[in-house]
Amino acid sequence: MRLVRVDPRDRAAVTASVDLQNAAQRIDDPDNHPGIPELAAGWLEFGWDLEPDERYLYLAEGSDEPVAVFEVQLPNRDNRHLVWGSIVVHPDHRRLGHGSALVGELVRRAEESGRTTIWLGCAEDDLGARAFLEAHGFHYASHDARRKQILAEVDHEAIERLHAQATEAAADYVLERLVPPVPDEVLEQLVEVTAAINDAPMGDLTFEDEVFDLARLRDIEAARKGRGDRLYRIAARHRETGVIGGHTVVGLHPLDPTHAGQGDTAVHRDHRGHRLGLLLKIEMMRWLAEAEPQIAEIVTWNNADNRYMIDVNEAIGYRLSRVFAMYERTLGS
Repeated sequence: MRLVRVDPRDRAAVTASVDLQNAAQRIDDPDNHPGIPELAAGWLEFGWDLEPDERYLYLAEGSDEPVAVFEVQLPNRDNRHLVWGSIVVHPDHRRLGHGSALVGELVRRAEESGRTTIWLGCAEDDLGARAFLEAHGFHYASHDARRKQILAEVDHEAIERLHAQATEAAADYVLERLVPPVPDEVLEQLVEVTAAINDAPMGDLTFEDEVFDLARLRDIEAARKGRGDRLYRIAARHRETGVIGGHTVVGLHPLDPTHAGQGDTAVHRDHRGHRLGLLLKIEMMRWLAEAEPQIAEIVTWNNADNRYMIDVNEAIGYRLSRVFAMYERTLGS
């Protein structure tokens, strides 16, 4: 097997990997936004929290032509039992055994690193991919939904009515707009509300709560800075106690300024029942309309069973794009 690791500073290798992924995406997931090499290089160098995934080009035998892209994520801060993989085979080179070979490599990596659980995903309606994963010992464990908010199609009168209702329900809170660098004393206050994302459903995946502390939040900010993102965060602070009870985050990159990505929206369990999730997201829409009026589309992801957040998103104009399945394999079972 000829695997060549993609160095984020190697423009040719990064571009080759993105070109291959885009070729597959045009067939497998045409509603998705095409990858951009410069953005991919940033993720390969900095990751989400300074622990980037490993990406490899899988080369055809006797050739320097890549036929697949292989990615491996081995968490180190938590969930050290897990290997999260991605296998994308070029449409012109499918059904030749390359996918099976890369599943074998993923299993080898898991065994070599002492990990016991492997995740691979695919579109939920892709019956061929699901049959492939099941044939290799994986079982269906969860599903996530991608939704898009097309800002030109938003019903702003409905949004204003929802904003008034949420403002009344959240009268005990004040909203604060935050942009990096966020002071350490504020990041400290965001640790617990960031960890509230652990309350979101995960289906039947074998997964431990993610661990957040000041150091990790600093690293997340450093990674965003390294990637060159523009980041917007709104926090909801309880007026009486001064405690931050919820937050929402949206980011975008200047090389792709019309597309933004919704990060976490989380409300600590002690502060739920005040429509904070809805208020935070509408306030974010208002802020972005001022600061980034060129944004045309925002993409968000939720577990497909997270009814509360899905209801909030659909109320403010997000519409379903596609549902993706996550498959799990336990080594030794």
